[in-house]
Amino acid sequence: MTNPLRLAAAVLMLGLFAVPAFAAGKSAPAKGDPVIARVNGEDIHRSDFVLELQQLGPQAENIPPQMLYPEVLQKMIATKLAATEGYKDRLQDTKQVRALMKDAENQIVAQAYVRKEVEPKLTDAAIKSRYDELVKKFKPQEEVRARHILFTGPNAEQEAKDAIKKLKAGADFAKLAEQESKDSGSAKNGGDLGYFTREAMVKPFADAAFDMSVGEISDKPIKTEFGWHVIKVEDKRKSSPPALKDVHDQIANQLGQQMTNALIEKLQAHAKVEKFNIDGSPMKTADEKAK
Repeated sequence: MTNPLRLAAAVLMLGLFAVPAFAAGKSAPAKGDPVIARVNGEDIHRSDFVLELQQLGPQAENIPPQMLYPEVLQKMIATKLAATEGYKDRLQDTKQVRALMKDAENQIVAQAYVRKEVEPKLTDAAIKSRYDELVKKFKPQEEVRARHILFTGPNAEQEAKDAIKKLKAGADFAKLAEQESKDSGSAKNGGDLGYFTREAMVKPFADAAFDMSVGEISDKPIKTEFGWHVIKVEDKRKSSPPALKDVHDQIANQLGQQMTNALIEKLQAHAKVEKFNIDGSPMKTADEKAK
């Protein structure tokens, strides 16, 4: 069951840690803050675009800003046009809009408060300490790096056997994979699947690959739910923990989430919180429900 406290904290985190910088408010445009659009004489600056990106949350953090720019800019222009007309109609004074504006203000202030409390504690030293804890718990696993050629269809098994004959006769595995493999994802890389653990692959494939020696090519096709495979083992190694720089942001997000949860729990512990059912009737406590 979802913990509502953690859910609330997660909602806060969407605005807090989705982007590297948090803007508490918009200051006067600086020299390095050019105008990116003008709507009926009113300027839209690059800083407005940055603020808009922050509102998109985690779903946008892995997309280059230049790819988002045209659509986000058009959205900002459309918002400016519609808002101008809305202000003319005095919609900002209606009960419904005032309630929405107050709710938005509450969320922004909550985000600003949580960031003010959490961000100073989210130091490089704290992240490094958490990384060191994870490294101590890390258990190396056997990994194999392999290439494969996948054959599918009614003649797949025979085609795989024919490929093995070509390879035994000296054909280059990577080139043959590019030409014949039905796994388009790995075929363009010469069938290279990179390093993987036993659990990462379906059992027949993993059993075959881990039983083979480095440099060995399977002497018979391996059948899985995907088709018939010809396998070549390129290397074997023990897995190692990722470098701190590769997981820094991930650890920062996790640590920030935990700090946010702790902060909300502390606030709730010192607050009087009353909950009611959707019909307004008193909500029973866990102890009352157990009776």
